[in-house]
Amino acid sequence: MTRRLLRLLKTPRTLPELARALGLEEETVRLLLQKMEAAGYVGRAFEGSEACDAACAAYSLKRLCPAAGRPRAQAPAVYRLTAKGQEALS
Repeated sequence: MTRRLLRLLKTPRTLPELARALGLEEETVRLLLQKMEAAGYVGRAFEGSEACDAACAAYSLKRLCPAAGRPRAQAPAVYRLTAKGQEALS
């Protein structure tokens, strides 16, 4: 399940999108994300976050992310792989 979640997070996604893709309740996915965030594999996407800087800076995906260009206070809850998460998938 963890690896599947990491693969889904190659593209920025919201909690409801992840829950639907995994066929799980949002609260279950939220708990998984909290554990993976604490371990450094995923992060919230917002302008200047490690998740955005590591994953989207050099890619055209940045313009597709709902969090792109928004500071943390204004960004929707969008999750993205961190550099550590990308490394784990390699």
